[in-house]
Amino acid sequence: MESKINYFALLIVITVGVAAGNLISNLITAKYIDAEVEKASVEISNELSSKPKKALQTIKKLTKPTAIENIMSQEQLVEQRKLDENGIRLAKNCSEWTVAHKDMNTQTSKRGMVKYCEQYQEYIRTGTLPPTN
Repeated sequence: MESKINYFALLIVITVGVAAGNLISNLITAKYIDAEVEKASVEISNELSSKPKKALQTIKKLTKPTAIENIMSQEQLVEQRKLDENGIRLAKNCSEWTVAHKDMNTQTSKRGMVKYCEQYQEYIRTGTLPPTN
């Protein structure tokens, strides 16, 4: 006997799993950043109590953005671009050309798919909009 797959239940399970994974990832990142801030504040307070001039150098060194902050800000920019008007428009173009290529499988549909999907990826990655024709 063939069993039927309940796609709605599968969608719910996957959605809950992705949401839980994102929440756990955010929690871990927040804890890591909290620990780094705590470590930096201890260093700063130690420096302030012993050597005020060197303390200023330490503060300047510690206030430069870390690699994690840069990655987080890049990820936030990518998410913003995906959700803004241009990102949605470019994603729709890419999707439509991809569907057209799957249906027709011609050189023209392939070129359109590659062109519009590359434009979307470029916009998401850099924020640069394609030239208007």
